[in-house]
Formats: sequence, structure tokens, C-alpha cells
Amino acid sequence: MDKVLIILIFLLIPVVSFSQEVETAVLVGDRPDQTESAFIVPRGYFQVEDGFSYENVNDQKKNITYSSMLLRYGVFDHFELRFAADYTHVQQSMLKDFKGLTPLSVGGKIHVHQEKGWIPQIAFIGEITIANTGSSDFVQKYNSTSMLLTFGHSLPRKLSIGYSIAIEFPEDVPYSLGKYTFVTGYSITEKIGAFIEVYGIFSKYQPANNLFNGGVTYLIHPNIQLDFAGGFGLSQNAANNYFTFGMIYLFKPS
Repeated sequence: MDKVLIILIFLLIPVVSFSQEVETAVLVGDRPDQTESAFIVPRGYFQVEDGFSYENVNDQKKNITYSSMLLRYGVFDHFELRFAADYTHVQQSMLKDFKGLTPLSVGGKIHVHQEKGWIPQIAFIGEITIANTGSSDFVQKYNSTSMLLTFGHSLPRKLSIGYSIAIEFPEDVPYSLGKYTFVTGYSITEKIGAFIEVYGIFSKYQPANNLFNGGVTYLIHPNIQLDFAGGFGLSQNAANNYFTFGMIYLFKPS
């Protein structure tokens, strides 16, 4: 639990001191849905995204993530740095439990195209998960990588859609995985939003994992957003169900 406390302390540090200039920036998060936004964190700003999730994979396995932290920093107008790591507990009825920090992921998001007419907002994300980082239960011998293109459209009547396609090169299997997402969002009010989404992981070597989820977001302050989401599997080999809740915090150091 010491590591969890360290993470919580790290998240609270920026709450104590941040520039009021943050209210001129727009908070757009990459959680709680699976579709990464096509927007970049503003230059000079940090954005912390963190949450708790409980995934009921099947009758024998549960994944409890106490912290799924993503730290984003706007380096330039069209580029952000990204750092991510989870603190996870894998509960298995027939096998040994695993608990600790997952390997550190480092990457960047690049703005590709501004939305104009029928052409969507477009961004590219590249990430590398670094070998020999994280707790011993989750450590990787080799680096793994992923690449993703994400798209977003603003629609009339407070609607929006987003979708993405990704390819991943995991460390633990000798082949690549594909991932797709499609989300529809609706702005209930200026502060409350809702979404529904379908997504999945596929490969020619294994059946696809297809899932459905939905959730709500609440902007309690121009630079703080709360969220809640849940979903379930659509295919036989997908996880049974899950839920998550978390927070996004945007700030600019003084």
C-alpha cells in the first residue's frame, strides 16, 4: 500500500499550487472511454488522468486497478508527452495472485489535422512500454510498442463521434494485435456528458474480444472532471464486465 500512497501524494501535489490561467484552457480527456481523444493537451499544461477499475474477467479471475495513472504534458502546440503506469491486483482462484506496478509506458501524441467540414480531427499516438520497469510480478523482459490513429467529429444537436484503429506489438506473444474503438457522445448540459461505445481487440491467431461500455462525465470545475463508466463483453472470450470511476485534472505550474 505504500506505493498507492506515493501515487496519491503525487496526484495531490499539483492541487496545492496551480496557475489560474488554466481556466483559459479546455479540458479534453482520454478517459473513461477506450477511444483516445484527437486533441492535444495545451502547450505548457499538465493533465493528470487517474482512476479505479474492477474487471470481472471470468469466474476464476478478477483485475482490480487501484490507480490507472496517465500523465500528459503539452510540449508544443501539436505535440504532447505521455507517461502511464497502473497499480493492479490480479486475483486468481486457481493460480497465484499478482499485485504491484505495471511497466512504465512512455509516448507522445501528435496533432495531425484540425477538424474541417467532413474531415475529422486527427491525432497519432505512439507508445513504448519499457522492459525491466514496474513490480516483479509484471516486469517485461523486452520492450513492447503500440501505434494508434484516432479521429473525432463534432455533430449537430450536442452529439459527437470518435473512432480509432491501433496496432500493438506485445512482449508476451510473437504476433501483433489490432484494436478498434467507436464512441458516440452527447452533451447533456455544459458540464455533464454521456457516451456509449463499442471496442475490441483482434488477431488472425485468436478470436476477437468485442465489448460494449457507457458512462458519464461531470465537469465540476473548468480544470477538474469526474467520470464513471461500466461495460460488458459481447463475445465469448471477452471479459464478463467491469466498472471504473476516476478524475482528470488539468493545470499549469505557477
